[in-house]
Amino acid sequence: MNSRFMPIWQRSIVVVILVAVALLFLIPLWWNFVWATGTNDTIFSYPPTFLPEGNLIDNFTRLQERIDIWRAFFNSVLVTTATVIGACIFCTLAGFAFAKYQFRFRNVLFMLVVATLAVPSQLTVVPLFIMMVRLGWVDSYQGLILPGLIPTFGVFFMRVNAQSAISNEILEAARIDGANELRILRQIALPSLLPAVATLAILIFGGSWGSLFWPLIILRSNSMFTLPLTLTTLLGSYQNPYDLLMVGSLLMMLPPLVLFLFMQRYFIKSVFLSGLH
Repeated sequence: MNSRFMPIWQRSIVVVILVAVALLFLIPLWWNFVWATGTNDTIFSYPPTFLPEGNLIDNFTRLQERIDIWRAFFNSVLVTTATVIGACIFCTLAGFAFAKYQFRFRNVLFMLVVATLAVPSQLTVVPLFIMMVRLGWVDSYQGLILPGLIPTFGVFFMRVNAQSAISNEILEAARIDGANELRILRQIALPSLLPAVATLAILIFGGSWGSLFWPLIILRSNSMFTLPLTLTTLLGSYQNPYDLLMVGSLLMMLPPLVLFLFMQRYFIKSVFLSGLH
C-alpha cells in the first residue's frame, strides 16, 4: 500500500517504529563519542552523562603517545583497500562465470564452493597458517590480504545478482554482433552489476576493517599491526584506559560510515533490484 493512502494513525506508528530503530543504532554511536571526550572517571560515573566533555583532543594526543596510531591506520587502510578491490574483482568474475557460462561440472563446483560456508573459519586457520609459514608470508601484507581475496559469500552473492540482472538474450546478441567475452564483461556485465559490486564492497570493507582474529595470528611486529590489533595493546592486567580505547574506536568507525554515505545509493539500488527478481 502506498504510504500516501495510509491512515494517519498507521503512518504515525510507522514513524514511531522507524525513530525507535534509528535511536537503537544511534545511541551507541553517540555514547562512544561522549566517552571519547571524557575520562575514565566520567565513563564509569553514575548516573551516566549523555553530554560530551572537552577532553577529545587531549585523549587523542595521549593515544598517539601510547601507540603508533597512524601507522596502524595506514596498515588497516592498505590491507582493507587491497582486500576489497581484489575480492570485488575475483568474486565478480567467478559469480558471472557460474551464472552465465556453461561448462562441465559447473553445478558441482558451485555446490562445493557454497558448501565451504558451512565450515567454521576457525577450522581452516591451522592449515592456512602452515601454508603462510611455508610461503614465508608470516608478518607480511600478502599474508594478511591474500586469504581474504575470494570470500565464498561474495561468489554466491555475485552469482545470484548476475543471474537476475543480466539477460542471456543480451549476451547472445552481443556475441552475434562480434563482441568478445572481455568486451561483454566490461560493457554489459559490469554496468549491470555495479550496484551489487558496491554492496559487496561495503560488506567486505566492514569485515576486513574490523578483523582481529587473522591479524592476531599472522602478525608478529608492531609496525605491521592493523588498527584493531594495535588498540588491543592498550589493554592491561590491572588498568585499562577506556577513554583512549573510545577515541580509537571512534577513529575506527569513521571510514565505514564515510564509505556507506558515499555508496548508499548503490546499496539501496542493489536491494531494490534484488527484490524485483
